[in-house]
Amino acid sequence: MAQAERESMRVVMFPWLAHGHINPYLELARRLTTVASDVDVDVVVHLVSTPANLAPLARHQTDRIKLVELHLPALPDLPPALHTTKRLPARLMPALKRACDLAAPRFGALLDELRPVDVLLYDFLQPWAPLEAAARGVPAVHFSTCSAAATAFFMHCRKIDRVPGAFPFEAIGLGSADEEAKYTALLDILDDVGGAALVPERARLTLSLERSSGFVAVKTCADVERKYMDYLSQLIGKEVVPVGPLIAHGDGSSEYEHAGGERVMRWLDGEQPTSVVLVSFGSEYFMSERQMEQMARGLELSGVPFLWVVRFLGAEDDVRGVARSVPPGFAPPQGMVVEGWAPQRRVLSHPSCGAFLTHCGWSSVLESMAAGVPMVALPLHIDQPLNANLAAEVGAAAARVKQECFGEFTAEEVARAVRVAVNGKEGEAARRRARELREVVARNDDDDTQIVALLQRMARICGKDQAVPNQ
Repeated sequence: MAQAERESMRVVMFPWLAHGHINPYLELARRLTTVASDVDVDVVVHLVSTPANLAPLARHQTDRIKLVELHLPALPDLPPALHTTKRLPARLMPALKRACDLAAPRFGALLDELRPVDVLLYDFLQPWAPLEAAARGVPAVHFSTCSAAATAFFMHCRKIDRVPGAFPFEAIGLGSADEEAKYTALLDILDDVGGAALVPERARLTLSLERSSGFVAVKTCADVERKYMDYLSQLIGKEVVPVGPLIAHGDGSSEYEHAGGERVMRWLDGEQPTSVVLVSFGSEYFMSERQMEQMARGLELSGVPFLWVVRFLGAEDDVRGVARSVPPGFAPPQGMVVEGWAPQRRVLSHPSCGAFLTHCGWSSVLESMAAGVPMVALPLHIDQPLNANLAAEVGAAAARVKQECFGEFTAEEVARAVRVAVNGKEGEAARRRARELREVVARNDDDDTQIVALLQRMARICGKDQAVPNQ
């Protein structure tokens, strides 16, 4: 009888078509459904993505978390297998965005099929999603998987006609208003090659935030980003609600069951404490031949034991200049090269891991802090330079690889930064600070009141605020 009296809430989640975005949405779905049960609310989440993205996630489907396929329209050079950013050549990113934009009517039809829907949570690259929801009387909330600092930076630059001067936080900004404007303008050009997308690149984030119903949710640690959350709130005129770092527990991939994952962990077991640098640049970045050569030579020159996770496009992808393999003959005795995947969270938590050479994607920054491992920052594009600046500001970065411009680095500079982080005094100081930050991140990650606060706000905007009373 008590079960029948429980309020229900049906939530649709629509992340961008990248696993770096999908995984935080999935982790938020897990926590929402778990916490809701504790406060006597039945939450069912429908996570929407393409078949290419959902196939590897099938094991995560439960009676409370359901995976819903969205089929994108066919475009030249973009078969269904490439309806994902995984292994997607950079030249096809505009086409993927265009295909997703063209799928707006199909997404609306999905909302009709899933009725009743109480709330939509959506990503910044689909500013049309809240319009489809509004046409059906469904409130929609922007959930950002980027740092509050980076989001505030881009919104500051987008509103430059109303917000004079450079980004007001010098530690995060790029030095001057002119440099910051040039950087954001360059991103707009690179992301809209050929004008393929239906939504102008510079408008996506602004429209997504403007169309969010009353508040914006952000994957972050309030104890780390409070001032940037406050500034973002000031810029958009809405409350910014932190939901925690959303560190997923477990191996993170069924591939860990394969011999490769076990081989990695056994190799780490044979190394000295804090002696190894993990090297990884995310699931969507493919190094050029020159970058691969410089990185390989730099790791060898450093003399530091390393675990390097490399990713290559398929042989069928004809992309000039992209590396197809590590340099011929590269096999230094102090390192291990793993192609495709490694259990990153477990590697970072291993006692032998002393530093993380990273592109500074936001999830990687948070995972590094959660493990108490200092970073060697090598940001390459988009929000990564801002995240690297934030990591340096809070003391989470032991060193940074100097670059002439983003993506142009030398082997000697890689070797210097790695040695500093693993063997230098700066590295030891950073490890002490990293251990402090580990406690901060753990406290934020364990704080279910943030999820309850999100649930309360979602209940309020869909007219079910009595279902989730203030705690």
